[in-house]
Amino acid sequence: MQNSVRDNQLRMLWSSRIDYSENSGVKPHSHADLYQLLLIISGSGTVQFGNQHLPITSNQYILLPQTIEHGFQFSEDTTTLDFKFQILCKEFRELVSDCNLMEPVDISNLDQFKQVFKLSIAYQKTKDSLLRYRIDVGFKAAFLFLLHAQQSAKKNQRIPETSEVVSDSAIVQFLREHIHTKITLAEIARHFGFHPHYFINLCHKELGLSPMHYLQQLRLEKAREYLEFTNMSIDEIADTLSLSTPYFSRLFREREGLPPSQYREQTRTLVDKDIILEQDFSVEMQPRRNN
Repeated sequence: MQNSVRDNQLRMLWSSRIDYSENSGVKPHSHADLYQLLLIISGSGTVQFGNQHLPITSNQYILLPQTIEHGFQFSEDTTTLDFKFQILCKEFRELVSDCNLMEPVDISNLDQFKQVFKLSIAYQKTKDSLLRYRIDVGFKAAFLFLLHAQQSAKKNQRIPETSEVVSDSAIVQFLREHIHTKITLAEIARHFGFHPHYFINLCHKELGLSPMHYLQQLRLEKAREYLEFTNMSIDEIADTLSLSTPYFSRLFREREGLPPSQYREQTRTLVDKDIILEQDFSVEMQPRRNN
């Protein structure tokens, strides 16, 4: 089952979250038989192709095709997600070639790729073959969205974000829009034209929670993302979510069973580490950073 439960069009080989310090990077190199997708979560720098240096910054990505020599140099502290993969289907490779993604492109939502990375961490711990299949197909879906968005941009068309395909209720959308805002139950109820007590009952029927508890849940979800993928301090995260630091720390510990700082420490154990998803993938052949 271990070998058979894989996607037959795209196969993930390796992933890593890599934090680059200012003025560090990777010297020019090439990959003979794999593609590389580099996503910038925060920071900025340049990508080198021969004598060409292209600027790349937060919320951008670049696809590095097979055999093309490339290197990186970062001008400030930079956090990246890095994926290496094979495309096994000729038609798929031709589609990628037609899209011409060898220059930095804006990306509005990194959530799908963050989820793939988190699945990779889980696979590293469990070696569950079904997880590896989910990684293949999850990455393929996110990657195909990038290809489709690039093609549509050339035609001046818009495609819906994945999150838009299954639309949230108006209440959920409103709460999501206000996870960074100080807002009261009375203000939320007034926005929808309801008495607070009636609105609480309505939310319990629709969401299973009161509006303020649901907002807390959304804020904690965002806090986990900040702890996992940014270098923001605990104080900065609390302030960004419109919470006091003591209240945020207490709430996080109640829900997660450990304080935010300890949660971050656990997630950092795999930062700058190789997460190998294919037995034949050779880490020794991969380039290393220059500081």
